[in-house]
Amino acid sequence: MGHGVRPSFHGFVSLWLALLMGIIGTQKSFGCPAECTCEPGKVNCQGKKLHNVPSNIPRTSKELILANNNLTVLPPIELNYLSELVYLDCSHNQLTMDPPFSFTGTVKLIYLDLSFNRISYIAHHTLSQLGKLMLLNLSGNANLTLIDAVAFSGNGMLTYLDVSGCSLRYIDDDTFENLHHLYSLGIHNNPWRCDCALLELCTWIEETTIELSNTDKIICSEPKSFQGLQLFGPVQQELHFSCLVHLETKDFLNMAIIAFCIFIGGMIAAWLVGISTVMYYHPTMRADDESDDEEYTMI
Repeated sequence: MGHGVRPSFHGFVSLWLALLMGIIGTQKSFGCPAECTCEPGKVNCQGKKLHNVPSNIPRTSKELILANNNLTVLPPIELNYLSELVYLDCSHNQLTMDPPFSFTGTVKLIYLDLSFNRISYIAHHTLSQLGKLMLLNLSGNANLTLIDAVAFSGNGMLTYLDVSGCSLRYIDDDTFENLHHLYSLGIHNNPWRCDCALLELCTWIEETTIELSNTDKIICSEPKSFQGLQLFGPVQQELHFSCLVHLETKDFLNMAIIAFCIFIGGMIAAWLVGISTVMYYHPTMRADDESDDEEYTMI
């Protein structure tokens, strides 16, 4: 009897092992896109000539690499499911990220690389939900001409920001107002318009401890008088002189003359008021005195 039970038991165990291996194999093939390679928590789809983001990326993925493909959009629905994602590399694609787009579901992102795409504008809501973001790379977006003044207001943990190699002519200094942890900033290789508005950004950078990379490559493209010159140097000094108030000796002299004239004018006005007052009251007082004299004589 014992000999009859033993074979059935081993068969039962073998059957369950086979089923378990089949389930694991099915989950592995379903959980990892065919075009990509996968490791625990990591999906690498780099350089696969993808035109669309794979739809069967494991939801528990923490690292996703989509670099060096032909992606034009990031599907928000698929990204919303990747709520555990902390590392996302979308560099060297054709992404445009039109203003309606925003990162809403990937709120745990720490590292985001969007370099070398076709992004033209960073709106106020594009990155507003990424409160844990520490590294943001937007470099090499040749079409990027505008960053909203509050585009980074929700990214207070940001320590590294690179917007070099774009087409930025101006950035409001308020853009970095809430980035109290910012350590490294790259703004070189942009066609900067070096005027009084940009001077505010320069002053802000000087007043902080931020490490500014490649300062020798921060070049003015306009006006013509500054074209091709480095912003930090003689150009900045010239902007300080032309944009800020500077008083020379003749300015102090003119101010002194104006003050003296105001003083003299006040004195003359006071004298005229005094004379007018005396002339107005003097006849009245005299008439009153004569009336008093007549009354005294009659008595």
